[in-house]
Amino acid sequence: MTALTSTSVADAAEVHLRRLLFSGGFQPGQVLKDTVLARDLGIARPTVRTAVLRLVSEGLLEREPGHSARVRMFTRDDVTDIYRARRLIELEAVRVITAESHSTTEISNALAAFQSLGDSWEAGPDADTQFHTAVVAAAGSPRLTRMFESVASEMRLMTGLLRSRYNTLTELYNEHAALLDALQAADTSRALTLWEEHIADAEEYLRAAIQVTEQLPALEPLHADRPRNLP
Repeated sequence: MTALTSTSVADAAEVHLRRLLFSGGFQPGQVLKDTVLARDLGIARPTVRTAVLRLVSEGLLEREPGHSARVRMFTRDDVTDIYRARRLIELEAVRVITAESHSTTEISNALAAFQSLGDSWEAGPDADTQFHTAVVAAAGSPRLTRMFESVASEMRLMTGLLRSRYNTLTELYNEHAALLDALQAADTSRALTLWEEHIADAEEYLRAAIQVTEQLPALEPLHADRPRNLP
C-alpha cells in the first residue's frame, strides 16, 4: 500500500483521487459514488464528499444536484478548443525562447524529473504538464503562464487517455527530449515544426479516443480499489 502524506484525510483522499484521474485509473463519464469511495478508501462519507467537491471545483469531476459525481467527459470540440488555446500559448513561448535565447535550465530540470520516472505511467501526466509549464514559464511572460495554467488541469486529465498511444512512458519522454534539444539549439523553425507535430499527434489521437467513448454506454460506478484506509 502506497503511503499518502497530507495535512488531513480529506487532503489525502483528494490527492489520491486526482492521481487516479490523471493516470487514467477512472474512465470518462465514470460514476463515483460517495458511499462506494468511502467504503473502498476506508474513510467517512463526509470526508469523501469534501475531496470530491474540491475536484468538482477544479473541473475534473462533474456533479449535478442530487446526483453522484462523474468523471469529466470531453467532446471532440473540447479537444479542438483546448488544443487551439495550447497552440497559441506554447508556440508563442517557443518563438520567444528560441529567438531571444532564454534560459532553458528549468525546462531541463523538468525533463530530468520526467526521466527519473522510468516507465511508471501513473506520474506521466504530471511530468508532461510540468515540462510544458516550464516551457511557457521560460518565455518570461506571467500572462502567458496564467493563460496556460487555465487549461493545464484539462490537459492533464486528457493525458490519461494518451496512455494507450505509447508502449512505454519512455517513448513520451523521448519526444520531450527532442523538443528540448530544438529549443537549446535555438532553431526556431525546427522547434516550431516539432512542437506542431507533437501537439497535432496528441490532438488527433484524443479526438479519435473520445469518438470511441462517445459511442459507449454510460459506465457503472467504479471502485476506488487502490490504497484503502487513508491516514
